[in-house]
Amino acid sequence: MKSIAATGVFMVCNALAVASPVSDSTSAPVQFSEITRKEVTIGDHKMTLIEVRPPVLPKAPPPPAPPPLTADQQATADRLAQKAYVSLSLTATVYIGKSTVTELRWRDDAGTTEYRAWSNADFRYLAQLRQIETEATVYDLQPFLLLQAYAPGDLPPGQKPPIPSGLNLSQTDADYVIDASTKDLAGQELTLAGLDCLHAYYKINYADLKAAYEKAQAASDAQEKQLRLHPPKTPDTTIRFWIPANK
Repeated sequence: MKSIAATGVFMVCNALAVASPVSDSTSAPVQFSEITRKEVTIGDHKMTLIEVRPPVLPKAPPPPAPPPLTADQQATADRLAQKAYVSLSLTATVYIGKSTVTELRWRDDAGTTEYRAWSNADFRYLAQLRQIETEATVYDLQPFLLLQAYAPGDLPPGQKPPIPSGLNLSQTDADYVIDASTKDLAGQELTLAGLDCLHAYYKINYADLKAAYEKAQAASDAQEKQLRLHPPKTPDTTIRFWIPANK
């Protein structure tokens, strides 16, 4: 019975979200017939669980039509439609230090082969990007994932960053080198072109990227401080659920 009730709660939450949107002011309120009620205190708030008989849910209204594009939006869409799209599914681990180094990893389309490279670009600054556009290509960075950024002292005692010696990265340009473990780059031409583009963009826009990152980080730190000083009180909640008749 416990598992059935849990299933009922899950299904109700989905049903109410889809069939009875709170924003639909024209729908009649759902009438609930209460069977049982139980109150549970969790931390600083109270949760009321109410089992009800299966109600009659209002029919969901059709979704609103999307607003028309502005002239600028249409021009942008037309321009992008003429370009190739390349998805850069990268993961990055940043080792912060006197000479910051980022470890980059990605896989082939089949997901069977992993590639690795080392970069002197601080990918914390690039993680805020969503797309980079060139004359012929749009590089989509949505799958980009910043795994971790390690500052000095973050690693366990005695553990050093796994940065190979003798990387020979440029001291003046944004640069990357392929790891020695990566032997065959056949079929990775698009990804390598994207990495070239990312590093060129990083060099040209370094000051703006760094400033934007630091501004966002400062805002995040300030918000966390406010939450520590003034933790919000979790509001009391009421959950109405029912067990489907076929259960």
